[in-house]
Amino acid sequence: MLIASFPAGIYAVFFTKLSTTYTPQTLIAYFPVYIGMLQVNIPVTPTFGSVFLFLISVFAVLFVIASVQGGGVLRALDNFSREGFSALMQNPMTGMIVVMGATLFATVILQSAQALVGVQTGDLSGDAFDLFMNFTLAPLIEEIGYRFFLIGVPLALILLATRPSARKFLTTLWRPSASWEQAAGSEPAPYTETLKYFAYFLIALSSVLFGLAHYLSGAGWEVGKISEAALDGVGLAYLYVRYGLHASILFHWVVDYASNAFAFLGQGLYGISWTADSVYSDVPTYDIVLFVGVPALVYFGYLLVMRVIKTPPAVSADDSSRPIDTD
Repeated sequence: MLIASFPAGIYAVFFTKLSTTYTPQTLIAYFPVYIGMLQVNIPVTPTFGSVFLFLISVFAVLFVIASVQGGGVLRALDNFSREGFSALMQNPMTGMIVVMGATLFATVILQSAQALVGVQTGDLSGDAFDLFMNFTLAPLIEEIGYRFFLIGVPLALILLATRPSARKFLTTLWRPSASWEQAAGSEPAPYTETLKYFAYFLIALSSVLFGLAHYLSGAGWEVGKISEAALDGVGLAYLYVRYGLHASILFHWVVDYASNAFAFLGQGLYGISWTADSVYSDVPTYDIVLFVGVPALVYFGYLLVMRVIKTPPAVSADDSSRPIDTD
C-alpha cells in the first residue's frame, strides 16, 4: 500500500478535481521553511503541481535508500523468523515501520485516555486539494524544522567545537547517533555519555515544541494534540537519531501522505469527502497499529525493562548506540 500510494496521490492531484479553488497549475504564494516553531517564507512561486512532483520524487528516493540499507528489506524479513524484531531494526525501512507501529499504538492509547477525561484532540477540515498538499509538504519541512534543526544541528555544532572534523559534522547532521558512535573507543566515556544525554534533552525539547506547534497553528487542533504530537515526535526523533533524517521523513510521510492518498483519491473519483477518520485512511493505519504496533510496543517495553534493571536482554539489543550498517 505504501508503494501504491505514489500513483494514487499523483492520480488524485492531476487527474481528478479535488477543489474548485486550486489546481496543479495554481501558483503557491511562498515556500515555508521551519526552524523549530519559527517559520521562514522563501519567496518562490512554483505551481502546486511542480511542488507536488518534487516532493513525491524526494520521498521515492528516500524510500529506495531506506529499503536497501542495512542489508535490505528482504534480508531483514528473512532474519525476522530467527532473530525477532532485532533483525527488523537493522534496516531503516523495516525499523521505521516497527517504531511507527509502536508509536501509533501508544498514540491511540493516549488519545483514548484523554477522551475519557474530556481532553479532545480536534480535527482538520478545509479544501481537499489544499489539505492534501499540506499533508505532502509537512513530512519534509517539519522533519527538517523540528528534528534536523533542533537535534542534529546543536549536536553537530558541539562536536565541531570540541572535536573539529568536517566529516563528523556532516554525518552527525544526517544521523545524530554517529556523534557518539564515532567517539566510542577513541574518546573518554564521559564525553560520549554527555553527547547521548544532550541528545535525549534535545529529543524531549523538540517533541514538546512539535506538540505545541500543532495546537498553536490554528488549523483545528485542540489541546489534546499537544501530548499526542509530542509522543509522535519522540518516535520521529528516535528514527532520526538512530537511522538518519530519511527514516523520520518516511514515518511522517506514511502518516500524513501515504495513509491519506487513497482517501483523497476516493474523493476525487467518487465524491466521498475526505475526513481524518475516513475508512480509506483508517485501513492502512489500523493495519500497521494492529499487526505491528502491539507486538512492537511490547518489544520496546521489554527492552526498556531490561535496561532499567540492567539485565542484558536475551535477544540482540536494540538501542541507539548499536551501529547500523548503512552500506
